[in-house]
Order: sequence, then C-alpha cells, then structure tokens
Amino acid sequence: MASPPQEPVDHASHTLAQVLGVMRPLARWLVRSGIGHKVLADALKPVFLDAARAEMQRHGQRETDSGLSVLSGLHRKDVKLLGTGPAAGVAAERPARATPAQMLVTRWLADDLPTTLPLAGEAPSFDALARAVSLDVHPRTLLRELLRLGVAQEDAGRVWLRREAFVPDRAHAEAGQMVADSVADHIAAGVHNLTGDGPVRFLEQSVFADQLGEASVRELEALGNRLWKQVLGEMVQAATVLEARDAAAREAGGLVPHADQRIRLGMFCYSTRMVSLDPSSTPPAPQEPSA
Repeated sequence: MASPPQEPVDHASHTLAQVLGVMRPLARWLVRSGIGHKVLADALKPVFLDAARAEMQRHGQRETDSGLSVLSGLHRKDVKLLGTGPAAGVAAERPARATPAQMLVTRWLADDLPTTLPLAGEAPSFDALARAVSLDVHPRTLLRELLRLGVAQEDAGRVWLRREAFVPDRAHAEAGQMVADSVADHIAAGVHNLTGDGPVRFLEQSVFADQLGEASVRELEALGNRLWKQVLGEMVQAATVLEARDAAAREAGGLVPHADQRIRLGMFCYSTRMVSLDPSSTPPAPQEPSA
C-alpha cells in the first residue's frame, strides 16, 4: 500500500515561529527600556539590508537594488535611501579583543585568587595580577576602570573583587553590552549549525529538566556554578598559554596562519515556572529569575 503523501514542510513559517520565540525576552527588554515596535522596525531595516548583501555575496550574485529588495523584504526606495554603506545608528561588530579590565577579572576568577588582594607587592597582589594581564596598561588605570564599573572596591591598601557584580547591573551600559555580546555569539553558533556552509559545527547544547521543586532547581543551579568555575579555570589557563605562544611566534617573525580569530565559550542557567499544559488555563506571566 502506498504511503499517503506528506504535507510539504513550510520552512519559512517554522523559522519565523522559532525566531519569535527568541524575540520574546528581547521584546521584554526593549519594552522595559522604553523602545516600542515602530522604533525597532525602523532600526531593523539596515540590519536586514546588510544580511541580504551578505547572502548575495555568499552565493556570488551581483548586488542589485531589486535583488536586495526581494531578499530583505524592504521596499526599493528604502534600499536606495539606505545606500551602499552602513547606515548611521546601526551597531557595528564588536571589537574582537576583550578589554584589559575584562581579562583581569577573568584571570582573577580562573586562578581562584582570594576575593581580597593587597594592592601592591609580589603575587598574589592586584599589581602583580594586572601586570600579568597587560604590560601596556598601568595597574592603577585598570583599578580605576574596575572601580568605575563597580566590580571592585579599594580600601586601606587592599582591593576587593565584588563577585555579586557579575550579575549584570542595569545601571551600567557595559552590563547590557555584555549580555548582547554573549547572546549574539550564542545565537550565531546555532544559526551557523542550522544554515552555515562547511564542515565546522559549533558546540551549542544545553540540559533541560522540568517538573522540579524549587529546592531541586536551586541545587542544580549550585552544581552548574561549580562546574562553570572548573571550565572557566581550565579554559583561561589554556588560552593564556596559546596566546603567549602565538604572540612569541609573531615577535619572532614567524607566520601564524589566520591570526584574526576569536572564540567565546559560555554557560548560562535560567529557571522559571513551567507553562501549563492545560489549554483552558491562563499561562503564567514571565517571572524574574529568583537567583
């Protein structure tokens, strides 16, 4: 007996539904920041235009206003208005390198140094840690930056690392940028795995458990924090060795192939109430994470 014909899969509709799921927390962020749909829609025009250009280049196609209009969904007058260069107000790609302040905090955590360090002196001290991270930036300059960001305190010749400050503080623009950078790379890894060319597939996995009591969730969160501390330490140690190796090769006049690469390895944890499976019930409103 012949099998019944299968319904064709509408990949565009499926993709749109999946992207809308990603957009829900982003819409919440936008609304809470006073940014409505119209502002976002206008700001997205050059973003879609850039994506259309990249897609035409990927396929070796000649760039035309008509082609860009079809791919991006923008009206041709918008394509002409936005021109060929990046439009004003569009966020550019983030710098490839972490800042010295970010590298210092990462080393502080990865090396499992005490929360409080003497300001000066031999290692372990703040000055020694700062000089291990960068010889180009004075330790006092790095300290001032950490104080400005609110991730360190100084008193009586000692420096405290404020570990609680690594939960993003809405008062600092840098906190929002950290979230944006991390989420952008996370989504880019998944999108590449779904649609990218070539054999490379990025690590993009997660563990999901449900029907748990709150005490069980807190226990799993604590386990995740312990595991991340181990991963962080091993990754920073390995990256430090490899950065020094590549830097030494460049200084010696050697060739380091494709020395324009960057990498981000992250881990996240989120918990909230489950959405009810009863279609007659009202789903709970999104909650703030409790930890």
